Amino acid sequence: MVSENLETRLKNWAWYCAWGHLGPEVRTRCASAEGNFESENVWEGEEPKIEPNMVDGELIEQAVRKLSEKHRKILKARYIMYPYHLQHTVAQRLRMSVDRLESELKIAKRRLSDELARNQTRHTGMVTSPVGLPNSVTG
Repeated sequence: MVSENLETRLKNWAWYCAWGHLGPEVRTRCASAEGNFESENVWEGEEPKIEPNMVDGELIEQAVRKLSEKHRKILKARYIMYPYHLQHTVAQRLRMSVDRLESELKIAKRRLSDELARNQTRHTGMVTSPVGLPNSVTG
């Protein structure tokens, strides 16, 4: 069974992939004098900003790139392209049944978990210098 930790990391990966700004800036205020008006009746505070863990997002991205194309498409569809859609809608977009989507998603998560475990054992087996960086002479 895939852990809840992997689910959280996959959501962080989705935020990591969508982080930043693409395309022209979207205007949020009017260009006329009315755009400079600031109401005194502000009832809500600032919106919370969720920033992804960039290091973990990059680790997941590298592991996802090593998966087969089918599993990459399934993970991308579930977590990046249609994160708020029902399983039925995601299955339709991928042109497969809901049961097949669920089984393929479990397989993709298991393979991703295995790949992350392999990467972790590779990195922990390296000889490190006193500051914690890989030692290029011995490692």
